[in-house]
Amino acid sequence: MAHTLRIELPSHTVRSARLGLPLMLYETTSKVVDDRFAFIPTAQCVAILQGVLARAQEKFPLIDVYAFHVLSNHLHLLLGAPTLAHKSAFLEWTLREISKRINRLLGRTGSLLEQNHCIQITTTEHALQRLQYLMGQATAQLLVRHPADDIFACSTPYLLFGKPVEGIFTAAGQAPRTLQVRIDRLPGLDDLSPKDHRALMWQLADDLAAQARPKRKKAGVRLPDPESLRRLDPMTRPRVRDRSPAPVVHGPPEHHAEWREAQDALRVAYSRATRAFHAWQADPTQPMIPWPPHTLPPAFARPRGPRAGAA
Repeated sequence: MAHTLRIELPSHTVRSARLGLPLMLYETTSKVVDDRFAFIPTAQCVAILQGVLARAQEKFPLIDVYAFHVLSNHLHLLLGAPTLAHKSAFLEWTLREISKRINRLLGRTGSLLEQNHCIQITTTEHALQRLQYLMGQATAQLLVRHPADDIFACSTPYLLFGKPVEGIFTAAGQAPRTLQVRIDRLPGLDDLSPKDHRALMWQLADDLAAQARPKRKKAGVRLPDPESLRRLDPMTRPRVRDRSPAPVVHGPPEHHAEWREAQDALRVAYSRATRAFHAWQADPTQPMIPWPPHTLPPAFARPRGPRAGAA
């Protein structure tokens, strides 16, 4: 169990422009089981996804959302959270509600999302790189010419045009509510005026389009019609799954080494505390040893039952 231990590096915090509190930055990725195209960008699907995210922000006000993007078979979130526990609670609720509602939309049951993958971001420069990465998801997949043309559920309309990112959330026994996803200002960009911030976002988007153009021409790929993307069968899968290994953190090489060293030490401490816990279960006179701080042991993070979209 300790080899899957989730940890945080508390030495790499940023200050939230909205809250004025120290937060840690994370990029999370949640994939649809079997790579199915469950998130086809129909108006109804986009409204559900953005409505759940907006409602999650109401329930978890200490979470910053800097960017998000939902392609047909996976979703990305760029978040700020005070602790791993706050992040876990936010993702647990958000992914569960997305799973329930998209399953209902598709008329299916069972798990919809695989266990999410979360990577801490240790510098504001790398955070901006990850924001650009999220913004360019559809462009990099040769589905749109420019991020401004993106039809998927994402934060790009707000970042480029200042348009509200809205969705619909319906709770049991209540009328549907139209909610707006709050896109927070990324730490490190706090001092930019709205005009300068938007100019920076357009520069990032234009760079993405310029990078994709020769790739598209070399591959001889024509851009799909947006309506054809909305008519895809949600149970289809991509022909090719080309995935590169994920880094342990998004940061400079010394932060990778720092994370590995911290994870090794915390894994040993967690294993020792777990053995003491098992000994206490067998004999309550045995001493308990606290699990180490800045960790999120998978089995002890939060009480939970079987569900779709584990956090």
